[in-house]
Amino acid sequence: MIDINGIIEKNKEYVAKHPELAQKGLTSHPTKKLAIVTCMDTRLVGMLEESLGFDRGEVITIKTAGNSVTQPIDNIVQSLLVSTYGMGIEDVIVIGHENCGMIDFSAEQFMESMKAKGINEDAIRMIEPGLHHPLFPRGMGFYGGMMDPDTGEFRYIEV
Repeated sequence: MIDINGIIEKNKEYVAKHPELAQKGLTSHPTKKLAIVTCMDTRLVGMLEESLGFDRGEVITIKTAGNSVTQPIDNIVQSLLVSTYGMGIEDVIVIGHENCGMIDFSAEQFMESMKAKGINEDAIRMIEPGLHHPLFPRGMGFYGGMMDPDTGEFRYIEV
């Protein structure tokens, strides 16, 4: 069980140490016009953006298991579309990482595990992978990379 009182106390300390944050005038629109899709791995928290030279307010970071986009309209694509048309992003970089917990977990294993737990096959078919999307504007940049979660080293991968 989490220590909610400890979290509240740490937050009070943080707010007291950073009165300048309210004066920065940041909005939800990323100043670098970039969205990053990456994994939810805990080793990337507090490291990924900083290791790439991004500060608060500059990029949108969307996290998901295995940094995967599996459906034409899933939460990741929906977030990217909102970022594109509502927040002005012009580029997307998908960043995987070394030693991902999802590397040994295939879509087939995932679906078999769901079947074993009694999930209906019709429901499972709704999540079968498919990636094609006509809703992003022409000229929008899509890039890829890999992060070492132990060192913070980034490798660009041409896509």
